[in-house]
Amino acid sequence: MSRLEFAIASAILRLVGMLASLLPFRSDRVVLATARVAALEGNLLHIERAIHALRPDLRVSLLLEPYGYGLAAKLAYALRLVRGTVLLRTSRYVIVDNAYLPIHVAPHSRRTTVIQVWHAAGALKRFGADTVQPLAEPEATFLHRYYDIVVTSGDASREPWSAALRTPVVQVLALGTPRTDALLDGAAMTAVRDALLTAYPNLAGRRVVLYAPTFRGRGRDKRVAGSLDARALREALPDDYALVLKTHPNLDARDESTIGYDLVAEPTSQLNDLFAMADILITDYSSSIFEWALLRRPLVLLVDDLEAYERDPGLYVDYRREMIGTQVSDTVGVATAILEDDFDLAGYDAFIERHLGPCDGGASRRFVERLLSA
Repeated sequence: MSRLEFAIASAILRLVGMLASLLPFRSDRVVLATARVAALEGNLLHIERAIHALRPDLRVSLLLEPYGYGLAAKLAYALRLVRGTVLLRTSRYVIVDNAYLPIHVAPHSRRTTVIQVWHAAGALKRFGADTVQPLAEPEATFLHRYYDIVVTSGDASREPWSAALRTPVVQVLALGTPRTDALLDGAAMTAVRDALLTAYPNLAGRRVVLYAPTFRGRGRDKRVAGSLDARALREALPDDYALVLKTHPNLDARDESTIGYDLVAEPTSQLNDLFAMADILITDYSSSIFEWALLRRPLVLLVDDLEAYERDPGLYVDYRREMIGTQVSDTVGVATAILEDDFDLAGYDAFIERHLGPCDGGASRRFVERLLSA
């Protein structure tokens, strides 16, 4: 967003906000908002389910408004934010999982509680207002302001999230990540696994290796990792292994080469669902490492650009001393780790305790009971 775009958008939204403050206030309304995806998923989905189960008296409104970088996408997004501003000014609770402009342009009423649940677990790569390279304007001024509460997955991420999300640490609560509840529900995981293997019968009876890297760069310059030679890995693995690709949701799936994979998951598929059928995860600096740890399954970290990534955006976890999994620097290393079954799971328990202590299968319920009390 340019300075001019921010100036125009913020002026309009502040005006809309002042007018909306004159409208009737709904003390029974909870707004679930995201600027990432067009369908309810992740933490917001699990929170919605918990609200319906525990507080059916509350009315839930959804704002599913993915941001785009083209002119038409920006204009459409700006128009949708007008509704978001009205709901922000007239609702008791507003829960978001990413930055959301109506929240950041001006303080909201004290009658409203704004809760940030973020869309990633733990504190792995630096983000928000706490990157090694400082934010540029106008983001440096407006991004991540005016949260009342931030909910994180464990004590280790309270201070990093406080800095990244510009919220005093006393207002950052380690209640657990709601979407991890499903990972700890054995029956639910079995059902998801069975459904996936029915949909993809070529994976049945095989050891599933899932490759799910994060992106490089930021903003409109985000790009694929490009570190894994999938064709070479596929040739190195026996036929009883299946290689599956899950592209990052913030990237255009068409930018990722699909050669060598037994399956390319749908871009809209949920990574945690794919975990139900995966036996080995290959990733790099993705926060999915935290959620995968809860399953206590083998992990390969392909981190050929570790030093560069430490410089920008930076990491909260010391990969050389604190990280679980088997670290490799190329595709040959990935294949060797898998074929030699070179996985040490001994450090998982301590890692989970430090980063995911409250992720015990009841995070969604805890969220509603603690924060959406009658």
